[in-house]
Amino acid sequence: MRESGLAMRRIPRIKSVMTAFPYSIAPTASLEDAEAMMREHDIRHLPVCDNHLVVGILSEREMRVALSLREQGTLTVAEVCTKQPLLVDLEQPLDAVATEMAARRVGSAIVLRGDKLSGILTTTDVCRLLAELLRDDATDEDDDVA
Repeated sequence: MRESGLAMRRIPRIKSVMTAFPYSIAPTASLEDAEAMMREHDIRHLPVCDNHLVVGILSEREMRVALSLREQGTLTVAEVCTKQPLLVDLEQPLDAVATEMAARRVGSAIVLRGDKLSGILTTTDVCRLLAELLRDDATDEDDDVA
C-alpha cells in the first residue's frame, strides 16, 4: 500500500495559492461599473477599498441580485457589498483559511499584508491547487475498486 503524497507535504501558506494584486473597486462606484469590471476581467469577487483600506467585498451574486431587484436609480457598491468580509494574513496556512471559508459559507477571503490589500483567495484558487495535488499524487495503478 502506497503512502499518500498529500499527507507528506507542508501545508501551503495563502501567499502561494492566492491571486495576487486583485482588481478592486471604490465603495462609491456604481453596480453597473462593478458589473463591467467583473465581465472585462472575468472575475466573480471584487474587494471594495476606500483610500487603500479594505471596507468590504462584492460578489457577482450579490451584484446580480441587487441589479435585478432595484427600482429606478443607481445603486453603489457600498449599498450592496458585504461589509465584514473574511480578512486573512498572507502568512496564514491554507487549511485554516479554507476551513473558515467553509464554516462561513463564503466563496472568497481577502488577503492582507498588514492592513493593505495583497490578494484574494477564492474557491477557484483552492480547486486549482487541489487538482494539482491530485495529479501529483496520482499513479497509473488501477486502484479504484467499485
